[in-house]
Amino acid sequence: MIRTVSLWIRSHGKFSKPIYQDKRQTRLKPQDGEYYLRCAGKWEAVGSDPLLALDAQAHKEKMLRDMERGVVPVSEALPHLKSPREETRLTVTAAIREYMTTGKAAEKDWRKHTRQCYALALKLFTESCEKTYIDEIDGDDLRAFKVFLRKQRTSVCKNIHPRTVWNHFNNTIAFLNTYGRINLILQNEWPTYEEKKVVAYDPEVMACLLQFASVDESDVLEFFMGVGFRNGESTHIEWPDIDLRNKEVHIYSKRERFDWQIKDSEQRVIGISDSLAERLRVRHQRHPGNGLVFPNSDGNPDRHLLRIIKRVAWRAGLNCGQCEGTHNRKRKSCVEAPVCRKWIIHTLRKTWATFQARIGTDFPTIQADLGHSSPATTQKYLASEERRSLRRRQQINAAAALVHTTTESGVKPSTQ
Repeated sequence: MIRTVSLWIRSHGKFSKPIYQDKRQTRLKPQDGEYYLRCAGKWEAVGSDPLLALDAQAHKEKMLRDMERGVVPVSEALPHLKSPREETRLTVTAAIREYMTTGKAAEKDWRKHTRQCYALALKLFTESCEKTYIDEIDGDDLRAFKVFLRKQRTSVCKNIHPRTVWNHFNNTIAFLNTYGRINLILQNEWPTYEEKKVVAYDPEVMACLLQFASVDESDVLEFFMGVGFRNGESTHIEWPDIDLRNKEVHIYSKRERFDWQIKDSEQRVIGISDSLAERLRVRHQRHPGNGLVFPNSDGNPDRHLLRIIKRVAWRAGLNCGQCEGTHNRKRKSCVEAPVCRKWIIHTLRKTWATFQARIGTDFPTIQADLGHSSPATTQKYLASEERRSLRRRQQINAAAALVHTTTESGVKPSTQ
């Protein structure tokens, strides 16, 4: 590739071509400013003397010709240029920028929350890894990243949860796999965490909760128990989405109004009970219009509906009494403040699914109403119901009876 050297002059902050005194461009007219050479997209200052500027241009052109003949190495003629291999190598920074803009994120049309999760994971990875190019990353970088994640602190000066460590690590692995960095570390070297078992609130507990709730608070509780929605789905429900005549609720993305979209494009219609339909009808009379069903004081989606549930649980004395949380910027026990980790929206979803299974709703219907693309996910929601089923209770009691039957019969153990 033949490169050229052009001469420019910078005056009053602007670059322009210099003025020559002859057509052969061997002499320059005196001008105020600094002369620059431009070659291979780079600028090089050569002073304010026109004669020295022409000499510098001639010298650079000679070096380029010698470089083309192989007499002078590239590093000497163009020290700012990288080797041909370096020019084609992808940096980690460029790969992340591509991945989050025109790459995987755009291809999969990630939700805002998903983008934030991946962006945070990759930001932490760049803080942990000092490698410049993506092809330099190896297993040792991932092992160091695992240790780095475990040392991260939260806003309340506690280490981040092991599940969060795993999520960041998994998102980083997905990024590296996209750029061919596959199987850098064995699966048994990944971070580990304790898998939380699916639990559901008992009907008696939910009934007690409602006794301590105000009318508006009961609306929130009854809605979550009656539809099995995620938190974001409930906060973005509007009155036109509710068909009180047919007793149905329609959930779908609302990008234009709220820049919000449902998870995995799981648009669906959920049937609701007569009692919930009547409660929503009465609520609409108190809060008329076509806006949000559960807005905040500014009329926007109330992203803190969970706080309502925690406050009611605290008043009802249903907190576990063993955990702590942040309330009014202070660390407090769940006995003193509504911060109990026992009360979460996700468990209300599991409770809804458990109640549906208990009354005999078929599995495909529960899966569709929950908006799960995988049957395995729905099965996890119903695991607690299987443990508490009448059939399982009979099995447990029958197993225990074997010991008592043997004891009562006076059978002696064999000595062989």
